Amino acid sequence: MRRILLGLRRLVLGDPIATDALTPVTLRTRLALPVFGAGMLSAVAYAPDAVVDALRRGSQQGAIPYMAAGVVLIMLLLGFAYRANVRARPDGLGDYGTVRDILGRRAGVVTGASLLIDYLFTVAVSVAALTQLILFLVPSLQDWASLIGVGILGLMTLVSLRVMRDRARVLIIVWFGFVVMLGLLVVLGIARQGADASAPIPADPPTTLTVLIAYAGAIASGAVMVTGIEHLASAAPNHAEPQGKRAGRTLLIAVITSAVGFMAVSMLAWSYRITGWADGPILLQTAERIVREPYWLWFVALAAGAILWAAASAVFRRFSTLASALAKDAYLPRQLSMKNDRIVVRGGILTVAVAASIVVAVTGANIEQLIHMYVVGAFTAIVLSQVAMVHRCTDKLQLATERKVLRSLALERVLHGTAAVVAAAVLLIVAIFNFVYGAWVAIVLIACLVSIMHAINRHYAAVRADVTLQPRDLDVALPSATHGVVLVAQLHRPAMRAIAYAKAARHSTLEAVGVRMDPEAARELQRTWGTMDSGIPLVILDSPYRDLVEPVMEYVRSIHRRSPRDVVVVYVPEYIVGRWWERSLHNKSTERLRGQLLGLNSVVVSAVPWHLESAREATAVEEVPPTPNEELP
Repeated sequence: MRRILLGLRRLVLGDPIATDALTPVTLRTRLALPVFGAGMLSAVAYAPDAVVDALRRGSQQGAIPYMAAGVVLIMLLLGFAYRANVRARPDGLGDYGTVRDILGRRAGVVTGASLLIDYLFTVAVSVAALTQLILFLVPSLQDWASLIGVGILGLMTLVSLRVMRDRARVLIIVWFGFVVMLGLLVVLGIARQGADASAPIPADPPTTLTVLIAYAGAIASGAVMVTGIEHLASAAPNHAEPQGKRAGRTLLIAVITSAVGFMAVSMLAWSYRITGWADGPILLQTAERIVREPYWLWFVALAAGAILWAAASAVFRRFSTLASALAKDAYLPRQLSMKNDRIVVRGGILTVAVAASIVVAVTGANIEQLIHMYVVGAFTAIVLSQVAMVHRCTDKLQLATERKVLRSLALERVLHGTAAVVAAAVLLIVAIFNFVYGAWVAIVLIACLVSIMHAINRHYAAVRADVTLQPRDLDVALPSATHGVVLVAQLHRPAMRAIAYAKAARHSTLEAVGVRMDPEAARELQRTWGTMDSGIPLVILDSPYRDLVEPVMEYVRSIHRRSPRDVVVVYVPEYIVGRWWERSLHNKSTERLRGQLLGLNSVVVSAVPWHLESAREATAVEEVPPTPNEELP
């Protein structure tokens, strides 16, 4: 069985990768763009939905082009600001590292928690958008939305755990394929708009509070287009030298390409009078009006689905990287910083997969509802990052002397200050106007995660203080005596092995201890013990309520009461099995005993293993040697 499970594991997850076999990969802009830009470009598949949905609530769909233009201006502003970010700090920690090092660890924790929640909703939104594409093409599956979304997430998780080779080449096809699809859609849309000329929906001037709220909400909701920018900003280490300059160029090209794609889809939706009242993604509704042929619609859906898959898969890796950094800083469990045999941080991938599955299942893969939860985390991190960069520019201005440097730093500070104000305005609008629609979920999750991270950090700090060597620890005081206690239920080979180990340790005193739960079995143990020359006494503990744990615990405590400075070593024979189902048949009572004994001071518990035949067969399975691989970005 173990051989079958190992073979299945290798088939699904792949062979182990040796650390020495890794070859770091650095990319030029033309390759880095599709690898790291999928997250931002994929938002074109659902950001128009957010804008149209916000305008629909105020019956202002005629303002789609103007609101899209407002979103594009925000994208360009933050694009230039983040280009300055990545040039100043070309490392892989992104906003978390920037805020932590400039504004302090507390602000860094808020940034880290916000980004983790942002990544969680990025995966959930991408999967929900992919699900909606499927439901639009096959409407009969509407009742299975949640199941389809969770199934997509499960498959995505397996792929992320395996680590796909030649990933960069696949992403090039996906990224440029989506761009080409958008270009063809625009050309066809313009060509056929003349034949089907119809007056576009007029826009009302923002003279009433209702219209103002609709316009503000549309721009803030459309700002989901910016949420992939942090992933681009943290990709500098995967660029060729000069890393900061190349990463900044990649980021700006990705922002401009995504802005053009978003504006094009928004304009087509406005031109073809897509009002948002019909079900389905705006991109596919627009394409259906333009292409008119089912196979062309499937081509659009395939290109959009591929870019959404690529974006969500990239976030799995980014979530793991950030969680690993936070774990190393003692704000998350240490296990999240450990890589498995495939050089993957499995804990981070499984965490975001499970959390996103819950979100998708609870919301029914409803993208409109998820988008309202989406923006909060990303823009909280953006605001803190830009404030940190303002502080950085201010500090450098105080030290600079050259006029050219002073002018450059002053302009950069204005850029970051403006970006911080605009991002804060977007965050405030979303938090207020979309609060009841789902923004409160993200706010609560961030607050809870920050509290948990501080609690974890306090725990690790207390542990560190407790285990740090003190001067008095250098003079090791040996215990005055050690007492060996061998737990014996019956005389068999495992018990004799435990006795042999205990004798080899040469304790001050050594005795075998049995518990009388069955009087006849206890008498048989005494008779057998008397016929052999073990060299150690046998103590039978009475257990009127047939409990193994408490009599042994009380006996060990009695030794301590007699000699508080002595150490007691308890030897517990245990079966080692080779089949998964056999684990439920053995060691249950001794596991509970070991757990409680470890809670006693100056008690050492030694588990003495006895490998059963199934375990000996399992250990004979030959290991397949690891294969070399590349370290993919």
